[in-house]
Amino acid sequence: MDDVKIDINDFQSGHLIVDANRTIVFCNTYVSELSGYTQCELTGLSISECVTKASNIFIDSYIFPELLTRLRVEENQINWLTKNKQRVPVIAHINLAESGVSYWSLYVSANRDKLQSELVNARSTLEQQAKELLDLATTDSLTGLMNRRRLLDLAEKTNSQMARNNSTYAVMSIDIDFFKKVNDTYGHYVGDEVLKGVASILSNGRRANDLVARIGGEEFVVVLPDIGSAHALELAEALRSKVESANINEVKLTISIGVTVSVKHNHINFEALMRLSDDALYEAKRRGRNRVSFIQKKHE
Repeated sequence: MDDVKIDINDFQSGHLIVDANRTIVFCNTYVSELSGYTQCELTGLSISECVTKASNIFIDSYIFPELLTRLRVEENQINWLTKNKQRVPVIAHINLAESGVSYWSLYVSANRDKLQSELVNARSTLEQQAKELLDLATTDSLTGLMNRRRLLDLAEKTNSQMARNNSTYAVMSIDIDFFKKVNDTYGHYVGDEVLKGVASILSNGRRANDLVARIGGEEFVVVLPDIGSAHALELAEALRSKVESANINEVKLTISIGVTVSVKHNHINFEALMRLSDDALYEAKRRGRNRVSFIQKKHE
């Protein structure tokens, strides 16, 4: 053992001596390489210049008060600051001598990096789970369209935007004619395929700000911003025709559509407008189904 030469620079951990004024008076090469300073540059710096603001608060509020009581603290995690202001998480062990000089041993915290990675991954997982829960709450699971709850939320925003822009928008209430007969004749699996097929026809080619929802059973609603009555009726008739000419799982079917359009300078809320489109839908059914009916009232 007498022949063994000990050089503190050979340790794969950092060693510091900090005087009573918290000035670094010695450091080994591990700390120098970690910091990006030379050993001469580090000597004379305050320890407060080598850690983050949050770590300084921790040192002032916990580490030094604890040192004064116990003369030793262990396994404290702080963020070391490099010369180019990069943060490096380290674990510090500190002993306090009677003279007020403190002896610091520190090493880069691989476990802290792992913890940070785990926290990032956990946050990502929670965000994904939150998105999935939102999708479950606002999306029709069969067709992938928005559900009634999501429709009411977004359509009311559309209503407000149209009022601000002095524009109009159309609401279409759509119902598959004699859908119960489809289920009774072909079974619920085919009925589900029919619903998905109609949903695809209604949503195909829509603009980014158009809204398409399944609000229950065989009932759908389409909301079309910035559109007038004539164009809305053309689009409704085109949808009716596409469904009539489609062959979804070898099933021929038709839809009835009720259409209404908001009135400039005299907007009502979306739900009131949707009731008007429902009235138009019932009129289409009363007149024999497989048709488009239009209602527009001058709202007081």
